[in-house]
Amino acid sequence: MQRRLARGLLGTALLLALVGGCALLNSPPIAHIAASILSGESPLLVAFDASGSVDTDGRIVAYRWTFGDGTTAEGIEVDHVFAPSSPTTYTVTLEVEDNGGAIGTMQQSIEVRITPDPDNDPPFARFTFDPTHGDAPLFVTFDATLSSDVDGEVVLYAWDFGDGTTGSGPQISHTYNPVATTNYPATLTAYDDDGASTSTTAIVSVFVQEVVPFDGPTAEFTASDPEKVYDSPQLPTVPSLFRVTFTPEGSVAAPGHEIAVYIWNFGDGESASIETDDAVEHTYRSGAPSHTFIVSLTVIDDQGLQDSVVDNITVVND
Repeated sequence: MQRRLARGLLGTALLLALVGGCALLNSPPIAHIAASILSGESPLLVAFDASGSVDTDGRIVAYRWTFGDGTTAEGIEVDHVFAPSSPTTYTVTLEVEDNGGAIGTMQQSIEVRITPDPDNDPPFARFTFDPTHGDAPLFVTFDATLSSDVDGEVVLYAWDFGDGTTGSGPQISHTYNPVATTNYPATLTAYDDDGASTSTTAIVSVFVQEVVPFDGPTAEFTASDPEKVYDSPQLPTVPSLFRVTFTPEGSVAAPGHEIAVYIWNFGDGESASIETDDAVEHTYRSGAPSHTFIVSLTVIDDQGLQDSVVDNITVVND
């Protein structure tokens, strides 16, 4: 009788140990952070995505973010604006919790820069070019010697010719040779000796007489009204941020053909090249009362023929 009782107690103890062991076997989830950008100037808008986080033996029930600037958020996808007044490196922490109460964490550093001297006046970017239009191939000479700086000197002249090529120097030449008539936004960015910069843009029109219009594609797009996603209290030292959505509506290829690539130039030195007609979002920075960006869309079809269209986007700091 005592032996049977002992065996019963032993079986109960073993069962409890197994149950407790199962609880101890819950593996913590694995946190994963994907950030849209890891460094930039203040204010810096960063999109965070935790959808790559996994739990091998259950499911994740909570996503908690700590941004390192005293603010927090919850959710799989979150946006955050870092707006320091001095250079700062933030440590962003993601904490994920599974249905068994286990916790997994990951950290990501975000570096935010500012203009080195907030009291420095930015330079004036000015340039002339000749010719302003003509038939392809078109050889154009650019001259930025009219640029100036009231409290220093211009030390760098950076050029974006609008066709995917760049250059530097106060005077420079470039040859445009498109396969279809194209308006190119040529942009000069002048940098002074304190690191401040200013950009200005002009259009170079290059004509290709041989292309029959209905054989090639047609470029068209629409743009949403600029949405202010960050209203800076420190203008003009720290700029505000504006989000605009662009859609290539109306862009079509000739019958029997299709558009192979959509090339966006957002007019602020950034561009994008995609192979679909999906809408694209872009965030502009401006510390001025208002600023106009010249946006272009170039579409290239499966024949290698292309067409471009240009529109203005104006952002306003009320």
